[in-house]
Amino acid sequence: MDTIEVRKLNKSYTSETTDIIVNGQRPPAVTRQVLFDLDISFPLGKITVILGRSGCGKSTLLRILEGRDRADGGEIILPDGWRCTLLSPDPYVITWTSVLRNVAMASGAGRTPEERLEVAKRLVHLVRLDDVAELRPVELSTGMRQRLGLARTLASQSQVLLLDEPFASLDFITREELQQELLEIQKELKKTIVLVTHQLDEALLLGEKIVVMHADSSIREFDLMQHPYPRDLSSPAFLALRKEIAKECKKDL
Repeated sequence: MDTIEVRKLNKSYTSETTDIIVNGQRPPAVTRQVLFDLDISFPLGKITVILGRSGCGKSTLLRILEGRDRADGGEIILPDGWRCTLLSPDPYVITWTSVLRNVAMASGAGRTPEERLEVAKRLVHLVRLDDVAELRPVELSTGMRQRLGLARTLASQSQVLLLDEPFASLDFITREELQQELLEIQKELKKTIVLVTHQLDEALLLGEKIVVMHADSSIREFDLMQHPYPRDLSSPAFLALRKEIAKECKKDL
């Protein structure tokens, strides 16, 4: 197989009301449908970027792919033995130990301590944290912590990286640096990456496939595999593509 397939995926959430109970009567629970028979695919070894208005189910989809949440119906077809790991804007790190040991501890499954250390050194170098390898996360900047989160995600041995607004909290300079680092890492490791973002320019810079999700779980796909890196977003082709994708994103207005 050359794609991860998501077929007829449904998900709803039911929550109890927090309203005050009057005369012993509890208001009914509220159910909200988030995904409606969603069909979507992700090419293996490529970067797919998902765009769409807040609330259309992008993050829910990533949580279901990782296994953190369960769908109400539908199926996800992955290659045998493949796993997904999710990186959020506020990545989990171990606060009491160093950057290097953070990464080593994330790469522990099936490896000796010596192997874990070698993997950690390589990944710390890959995300450009060599100079702070012995510092603890509390001593790092926000951008460095995000790099550490990315290194831990890469160390997990998962074949699929799920990135949910991973650069949202960063200044534009650091964001641009990490975007380029992600492309360099992808050139070497060839992971299957699913990136959720609200930044159209980020999608155009990184995506080999862009998917626009709508509130009813309908989608429109844009194939960018014929556009090599690095990309010039001021070129006529990308200006036209940007306009077309922005128009598609606004259909829910």
